[in-house]
Amino acid sequence: MDFGLKEARALIADPVLWPRVRAYLAAGGEFRAFPKGPGRIALADGATRRQIALWREGLAKADGWRKVVDGAQVRALREAYPGVYPEIFRYMAYFERFRPLDPDSDEVVMLLLKLRFPEVYALCSS
Repeated sequence: MDFGLKEARALIADPVLWPRVRAYLAAGGEFRAFPKGPGRIALADGATRRQIALWREGLAKADGWRKVVDGAQVRALREAYPGVYPEIFRYMAYFERFRPLDPDSDEVVMLLLKLRFPEVYALCSS
């Protein structure tokens, strides 16, 4: 355990965070501190976590995707990245200030959450 009794009590007393932590623990997670930030993505439901992972992967690949013009490749991308391709191109302007783009940086992840996953962003920033 990387935090003390005081922090553990504060976590358990949090009416928003504790139910999610409890569900995380029930799913096999380990008891740990969940400080503000992208680490709290682990507390989101599985479908949301998968969608966030697809978006992060899409951020890393978006520059290459701009060059795809073949219909079969476009269909394959839409199938492999549902809800991400081609929608990601509408959001790339927001990430220009982070060039070169690192989809694992906390700032990039938090901006992605703010733009596409406001409930998870609220969880991560509260």
